[in-house]
Amino acid sequence: MQERQSFDYPSPQMGLVLQHFYEQHPEVVDRAGQEFFAYVQATQERVPKEKIEQLFNEWLAYDFRLKTGKTALETYIYRNPDELDAQELDLMQQANDSSYVSHFWIEKVDTKSQMLTLRECSTDAHFEVRDATASQSIEDNAGLVAARLIRLDGCWYFASDPIYFLPIPSTEDKGQSFIDVVKLHYGIWAPPSNSV
Repeated sequence: MQERQSFDYPSPQMGLVLQHFYEQHPEVVDRAGQEFFAYVQATQERVPKEKIEQLFNEWLAYDFRLKTGKTALETYIYRNPDELDAQELDLMQQANDSSYVSHFWIEKVDTKSQMLTLRECSTDAHFEVRDATASQSIEDNAGLVAARLIRLDGCWYFASDPIYFLPIPSTEDKGQSFIDVVKLHYGIWAPPSNSV
C-alpha cells in the first residue's frame, strides 16, 4: 500500500493540534514522548524515523492523557486556540468521538467508489472505508491492516497512514503454516510461492 501524500478526506486539522502542542506545550510533548518510546521500544533498524514519528503524533493527538484527563485533541477543541469555525471544530469532534483502532482484513476494494470493505479480526464487524490511494493500490482479499479509523460526516476513513499493512490473504478457512507466521512477524514477508 502506498503512503498517502495528503489525506483522502476532509481534514479534521490534526496538524494544528500537533503544532499547538509542540509550540505552546513542549513539556506535554516531552512527557508523552517518554511514555510512548519507553512503552513501544521501537528501534530505527525496524521502524523508519518518519514512521515512528507519525505513529507518535497520532497517539499524542488521540490517546495520550494530559494531567486534566483530556487528550490533546479534546483540549484543543475545548480551547480552540486558532479560532476555527464551527464546521472545522465539528470535524475534529467527530474524529475524536469515532476514533477506533484495530486489525482488519481487507475483503473488498472498489476502485470506482474508492471504498475498501474491512472486516475487523476480533469481532467480524464490517467497515466501509473511503481511501483514494489504497483503493487504487491494493486488491480484494489482499491483506491485513492495523489502523485507526475515524468517521467524518457519516463515512469511515483512515485517520492517517495505517500502522502497518501485511499483504497476506485472509486465512479464514485454512489457517496459516507455522513457518509463515514466524516469517510474518520476524522476517521480511512475501506471499508464499507454490513451489517447495
